[in-house]
Amino acid sequence: MEESNNKGKSGDSRRYPRKEVVTNLSYRVITPLGGKGLTQNISEGGLCIVFDKEIPVGTMLELKFELPGEESVPIETFAKVIWQKEVEGQFFTGVKFGT
Repeated sequence: MEESNNKGKSGDSRRYPRKEVVTNLSYRVITPLGGKGLTQNISEGGLCIVFDKEIPVGTMLELKFELPGEESVPIETFAKVIWQKEVEGQFFTGVKFGT
């Protein structure tokens, strides 16, 4: 895995270093909605996920995914949407674990 730099969207330093990880995941909004997304990167604090629909900032999600690798085990966690940016009909979304 290649480590990305520690600069955020606005060039500020990030709290946790990012690792490039592309893997499928499933999610369930803590309401009746749900669907699928694709991870872009991961850190101790959260994920960047690409969705095909807008999910409002502040929304709590239940996430299920596996990291690539032979001995991968399913990961189930909760996360909160903290930012979202639309690019050509896709919604790049930053989520923070456990909030």
